[in-house]
Amino acid sequence: MKQFFKNAVVFIRDNPAILFSLALMFFIPLALYFYVSLTINSFERAAEIEINSHTYTAKDVLSLLVPRDFSVFNAETVSAVQQKIDKIVADDTNLQNIRVIVKDGKEYKTVAAQTSDTVGKAIDVSPSLNGESLIAYSWVNGSEDVASEIEINNERYRRVIKVFADDKTGEVYVLATADIPISQTINALSGAIYQGYSIMALIIVLSLLLVFQHTKLFSYVGLSRDLKQKNTAKDNFIRMATHELRAPVTVLNAYMESLKDDLGGTLDDDHQKYVDRMAISVKNLGDLMADILEVSHLEQGRTDFDPEIIAPDAVIQEIVDGLMFKAEEKKLKLTFEKGDFSHKINANLVCFKRIVNNLVENSIKYTPAGKVAVSISAQTAKKRCVITIQDTGFGISAEGQKELFSQFYRVKTQENAGIPGTGLGLWMSREMARKMGGDIMLESIERMGSKFFVFFPLADK
Repeated sequence: MKQFFKNAVVFIRDNPAILFSLALMFFIPLALYFYVSLTINSFERAAEIEINSHTYTAKDVLSLLVPRDFSVFNAETVSAVQQKIDKIVADDTNLQNIRVIVKDGKEYKTVAAQTSDTVGKAIDVSPSLNGESLIAYSWVNGSEDVASEIEINNERYRRVIKVFADDKTGEVYVLATADIPISQTINALSGAIYQGYSIMALIIVLSLLLVFQHTKLFSYVGLSRDLKQKNTAKDNFIRMATHELRAPVTVLNAYMESLKDDLGGTLDDDHQKYVDRMAISVKNLGDLMADILEVSHLEQGRTDFDPEIIAPDAVIQEIVDGLMFKAEEKKLKLTFEKGDFSHKINANLVCFKRIVNNLVENSIKYTPAGKVAVSISAQTAKKRCVITIQDTGFGISAEGQKELFSQFYRVKTQENAGIPGTGLGLWMSREMARKMGGDIMLESIERMGSKFFVFFPLADK
């Protein structure tokens, strides 16, 4: 237990914001408790007012049953009283068990009543929950009317007893009683109380769950903080390692070119093949480091995307001219069709060149024969320009297209097995395009070629 509290103190010290949740856990139920208490008190007052209102009404109704100057009951007066009771019942005054009671010797008898089978019968006034003992009490203490809660057959009532006494002697000569059903009001009040406290208990449980979830979130924050630190350390390591490796790779590449020039035609076919493979490996290693460094820059947000107004057709023409020799080496037809395009776009020139150069170079790389056609057009309705790079190369399967823009993913087939690549170029190209408000999409059929679409928003004129 001591260790538990120690851990709790350490956790709160490391995450002071949890105190806010603890305060909410305390103040929300407390505020809700006062609100529920006030609401229940309001219901109780309203119920009491309603019951008292019915009580006053019952007293007024009962006071009209028996004239105060009638101290002797006979058949005529009893009949008149019974008629009044019947009329009260017919008017639906919400009164039940209306009776007029006299004392005959030591017994109390009903002389007129809402229920005829009780007329003429003696009343058992021994103490009980049904309130009959109140009759004897009222007769003895005739100076005041009585209103008290009773219970009959598990139903609750308020019994009202109206006392009729001689004005001179104060002697009681008759009682009039009626019961007011209050079970519905009491049940409604009990239901409101139960509902109020149930909601309060539910909110307390939810508050506890909230605090528990909040503590879990703090642990996630800690994990996220650690992960961010590790990612930063990883990126720093990659950047440092890439920079450190680029220098020796550059030296190796320079020595390789020098070696090829010095040896010239003195090498036999096998040795020439070895030298060529070494040169390709060194170049691939340099390309991989350059791509990894660029990925690190993109993920850390250190790539420059400052835009400028550029004429994309002129830039694309420059890129196509620069790659023409690679296409001619493979005997491919490389063309650029710009038609009457005369629009400008707002993009970073360096990133734009990287995107287009990478896509055109990829098409040349993965097209063994045929052509690579580059074109540009404007979709003025959508306020964007569309650059298409279409080739007659290997094409990409539907499964390959799903992962094509993922990091380090390369479509592996027998046809492209010997073609070098890092699997980062397309991911970087689309990331850079999206950072500048554009995008890259693909249509491809396996063994029939691919068509890349590069979108960029047109610059406002």
